[in-house]
Amino acid sequence: MTNLLIDPILYTLYEDDILAIEQRNSHTIKTIFVPEPGERLSPDILEQIDIATPPNPDYERAAVRRFYGSALRAPNLKWIHLPHAGIDDPVFGDLLKKGVRLTNASGAMAEPIASTAIAALLYFSRGFPRWVRSQKSHMWDQYPFQELPKDIRQQRILIFGLGAIGSEIARLSEALGFQVTGVRRSARRTEDSIEQLITPDQVKDILTEMDWLIVSSPLTETTYNFFSDELLDLLPSNAGVINIARGEIIDEESLISRLSDGRLSYAYLDVFEKEPLSGESLLWDLENVIISPHDSGATSAVDERLKGYFLRNLEFWIKGEPLENEVFER
Repeated sequence: MTNLLIDPILYTLYEDDILAIEQRNSHTIKTIFVPEPGERLSPDILEQIDIATPPNPDYERAAVRRFYGSALRAPNLKWIHLPHAGIDDPVFGDLLKKGVRLTNASGAMAEPIASTAIAALLYFSRGFPRWVRSQKSHMWDQYPFQELPKDIRQQRILIFGLGAIGSEIARLSEALGFQVTGVRRSARRTEDSIEQLITPDQVKDILTEMDWLIVSSPLTETTYNFFSDELLDLLPSNAGVINIARGEIIDEESLISRLSDGRLSYAYLDVFEKEPLSGESLLWDLENVIISPHDSGATSAVDERLKGYFLRNLEFWIKGEPLENEVFER
């Protein structure tokens, strides 16, 4: 028998699939529900927990806090499956130190997030801001010949981070005709949709040639504040920035300064150094900036996209087989 800690709402979405896994494997999966507000699981119940999966933190933050309040006190917890890719929160380091195995849903939301990034890329690169301003002013104002938007096939993109999301952005960008350079430490792969691959230490040598910087890497000690004054100053004044990774990878104050005075032209930002973004932030009022509230993966199919990762691993766990997307370090 396996004892699973799970949110009751999440369980209603997975119940039929979990029952099917039980039947296929002749194995009982007992559910232990995340406690309701103001309640705590008893020590006897906590000792029974073998595995766990939390609710989606984007939509059920209070339940997520109660989940980890229980998980961190479960002495026999062996595995947690995360419904997201990021593992920069210190709690994951604590769990790994305790010997708890972690798997994540890296790749599950790559398509919707990449589609959002591409939508912003096309909005700016095809000149929509001018048309939107003209529409608001009731003006029939075509582009003068000397100000025509730069052709997509002449625009160069630097994608910082070629994981699942960055790779999907690269694939879509290349299909549209952009010239794509990817940044990754590991060697080039046959499936990479890029013209060239560089390592992080080579970024400074190529930024002056880029029309777009797209940040899609994990937040780590080496990527924290990677793009500060020195590197941002290397981007041309007509360049744009897209960040759908983590806000702390770009120095936000430096970015605001350059977007405000014309040293950078555009930005689409889904993530910020501190979230929620303060209502006092200057970013809200910059006409050359699009903001989304860490919501670039929004899709009605979010549960369908996420649950397959957990259910496959649940069956692997019962069978004693290797787990998918296992994370070994924070």
